[in-house]
Amino acid sequence: MRAIFKSFSAVLAAAALFFLLFVPQVLNKSLLFEGAESYSFYTHSQSSNAQITFADAEQAPRVKLFLGDLTGESAAYGDAASAFAQVKRYGGKLRFKESAADVTNYYYYASSLGGGIELCGFLVNLHVAVRGERASIGTPVIFGGY
Repeated sequence: MRAIFKSFSAVLAAAALFFLLFVPQVLNKSLLFEGAESYSFYTHSQSSNAQITFADAEQAPRVKLFLGDLTGESAAYGDAASAFAQVKRYGGKLRFKESAADVTNYYYYASSLGGGIELCGFLVNLHVAVRGERASIGTPVIFGGY
């Protein structure tokens, strides 16, 4: 009987350890931006050297769950209003905007996201790129095409 109790205790302890170590990481892996058409995840660097992993909306939660060394995330929307709704959701404060070719870029800082990078003398951690009706939003900034 003692052997069974010790085995049960060991399994229970292992389950508790798993719960304490793994579950918080899973819960912290939800998507940052809601309702996008597609997502990009950045790993290993907060610069243009980041490795980029793409996922459609259906696959994105599972893809993000299994990425290690996550350094950023972006989402693509069919309309700019949806991207700007995400800025509002995080309480982003506009730092500056710039236009190049047919893209207008808006750079924000949202204290609720924390972190950020310095760009043009400003600390930013939220970036919206608008081209025509479409827009992308990312943190700390969008890498790759948009």
